[in-house]
Amino acid sequence: MKKFHRQDGGWAWMVLFSAFLGYAISMGISLSFGVYYVELKSYYGASASVTSWVGSLNTGLLFGAGPIASALINKFGCRFTMMLGGFISSAGLITSYFAVNIAHIIISFGIVTGFGFGLIYTPCIVTSGTYFNKWRYLSTAIACTGGGLGIILFSLVVDATIEAYGWRGSMLINGGLALNLVLCGVIIPPRSTDAVVESHILDIALLRNKKMLIFAVSIILWNIGTVVVFFSATDYLEDRGLPHDKAVFLLTSIGIANTVGRLLAGLTSFVQHWKNINFWLFTASTMMIGVATMLFNIDTSYALYTLFGCLFGLSFGLLLGSQANVIIDLFGILKLNDSFGYSMFASGIGIIIGPSIAGALRDFTHNYRVSFFCAGFVCVLSALLMVVLFFVDKREKMREGTSVEVLATDGSQKT
Repeated sequence: MKKFHRQDGGWAWMVLFSAFLGYAISMGISLSFGVYYVELKSYYGASASVTSWVGSLNTGLLFGAGPIASALINKFGCRFTMMLGGFISSAGLITSYFAVNIAHIIISFGIVTGFGFGLIYTPCIVTSGTYFNKWRYLSTAIACTGGGLGIILFSLVVDATIEAYGWRGSMLINGGLALNLVLCGVIIPPRSTDAVVESHILDIALLRNKKMLIFAVSIILWNIGTVVVFFSATDYLEDRGLPHDKAVFLLTSIGIANTVGRLLAGLTSFVQHWKNINFWLFTASTMMIGVATMLFNIDTSYALYTLFGCLFGLSFGLLLGSQANVIIDLFGILKLNDSFGYSMFASGIGIIIGPSIAGALRDFTHNYRVSFFCAGFVCVLSALLMVVLFFVDKREKMREGTSVEVLATDGSQKT
């Protein structure tokens, strides 16, 4: 195994800043697609289900490219992987400026940019988790906070640049901003000091792990639900008669609450004596996301919609801020890269199919009520699966403890 770079100090804090900024740009642009969604649907006259493929592929690949990113990290390191992701995502955004039809946007923004962002996401969590030991829970939460900040900033940036330069100009500007992801990669030390395990492609054995399979299904479910809110909330509120600026500001409200949630998740570093705190925080947050999503079906005032959005954002932030720590607790720090990569692939599946299902329901029912109810319901199911996973993990660890005791007893008898 390669030795870790100096942990909890020195250049580790610059690496954490790199991860923070990487999250902010990649997740900020990707999860602000709801603003582009309204413009693209109107400009090309495409249906809700077709237009949703642009964002679902982008965000789906941001997460779904996790195994490929993990393989590249194992082979070349986080530095190379993040720099490559920066170049690819920037190229996708810039070529979107020249799109002549919705199919072009699906390829350039949906696939190319999404894949580039996918090569950014996994290195961010791997570096923030492995360059820290004592403050690992806090460092991963801080890095994830970048995503919340990105949602706040880019929902405003995208709206402002569309207003000033049109959606094409906005894509071009964001393409330039995405080049900063290359610099984020430069900050990470070269492979010789990269905090990764022995070089291999991927740990295939994890795919046969019962805990990983249950965890993956749970992840698919809550991603189906959460992405519907990010991609459809703006259009949904406009259908309810709210002005565009208020509908867009809901994404900003979600982003602010999301950032607070991610930071609060990091406080588990100070209460590590509370066993399984990250697991139950993650599970409870998943349940609350489902509840908040279903509450959007209530005919109410904009103030209450904002409250529902803040509850959703806070819960989503707590979930994402604790996710890496849950993975570490379940599978161990040495398998963080591979287990996180597979988890991201599961996220990608949910994100890709979620918006298309919601869009199809919208086209069929002519409103988003059924879409939002189903989105909330699958999040509740996801939380219930996590409860099942807790008992599976507990039983597995009890068996491991029994095996260790038997080996120790046999050893003492032989001596």
